[in-house]
Amino acid sequence: MQVCSSQILLPETPVKVDTTTIGNQMDLVDLIKLIFKKKKLIPKKRKENVNGPFITAIPSPGFAIATGVAGILPVNISFYTNKKEKGNLSFFNSNFQYTQYKQVLGFSLSNLFFGHDKWELIGDWRYYNFPTFTYGLGRSLSFDASDGIEYQHIRVYETVMHRIVPNIEMGIGYHFDYHWGIRDIDAEEGDITDFQHYGFSQHSTSSGLSLNFLYDTRNNANNPSLGTYLAIQFRTNQKVFGGTSSWNSFYIDARKYFSLPTRWHLEFALWGYVWLTLNGKPPYLDLPSIGWDTYNNTGRGYAMGRYRGNNMLYFETEFRFNIMRNGLLGGVVFGNLVSVSEWPGNNFRTVQPGGGLGLRIKLNKRTNSNSALDYGFGTEGSRGFSSNINEVF
Repeated sequence: MQVCSSQILLPETPVKVDTTTIGNQMDLVDLIKLIFKKKKLIPKKRKENVNGPFITAIPSPGFAIATGVAGILPVNISFYTNKKEKGNLSFFNSNFQYTQYKQVLGFSLSNLFFGHDKWELIGDWRYYNFPTFTYGLGRSLSFDASDGIEYQHIRVYETVMHRIVPNIEMGIGYHFDYHWGIRDIDAEEGDITDFQHYGFSQHSTSSGLSLNFLYDTRNNANNPSLGTYLAIQFRTNQKVFGGTSSWNSFYIDARKYFSLPTRWHLEFALWGYVWLTLNGKPPYLDLPSIGWDTYNNTGRGYAMGRYRGNNMLYFETEFRFNIMRNGLLGGVVFGNLVSVSEWPGNNFRTVQPGGGLGLRIKLNKRTNSNSALDYGFGTEGSRGFSSNINEVF
């Protein structure tokens, strides 16, 4: 992802993990045990943990175009809230970072299942202290004509989903974004920026409710190889809830996964993402923008915020394969397309391509979670690494 982070619009809904081939798989923990294995006269048998919690916490360096080098502490805790029925995996997915550009980032994401997995509480809490760049609206500015900005940002999203029938959920949510201490550095030096044209303010608030629909048949949310994912959200942000302005938005997140019947674990994944402003005027930093989807994963090869407008269309495809048959190492090749509407107006005039390749290291064979390192490239010489815990989509 473009911010070096774990997989953080609707957060993903984990489904039952496929454990049929666990015995033939190897993960990073197995490798460490193999390397540091000590001989014992009488081996001790330990009861295998099959219910959780499954904890993954491996501090690591990271890199992304928007952050530079980053120190990352990801903590993933997965567990069954319904141990008898072994239904869906609940999780807390937290991530803390300090970056080369003196950015501080903290994420706390959660999916908790209740009532025989018929109810789900989805949380997305974040804090950013984020000096970075913006590149104007639409396709107006070149990559070199960036505009330095600084701000702090708090996000609090909570959504309650109810399973209507198998694989289909509906629910309501509350969404709050507050930006403050905003500085448009180039404007302070006398330049006229798109931020100023659009409407600059030192702080902004978006607050509102959402209606949500989810269809999910994936065999594993951490690293799906089969199934379909379709999330639709209508969000209304209103002054009556404390927002700076009133506006409505609409999201579609659609994904499809195919697995080829070979021993080498060959997969194709397709991802379509639509982010529209239906009416009203969102704050500049809440406009649809590349890299600012739920998990900050759109646009590998581009910096976060590289393309911003009232509306955004995005498509990505990825080919996944094992490098080692035991699943410890894998690889991906990916390509993407993005288009944002020009401003003022809503016309889509250009499409920006991107692509790249990546390496995968299996962290936990029971939850099928992995560590992802990707190198992406785009137009105008845009390129860089990004890292993830679990697959990008």
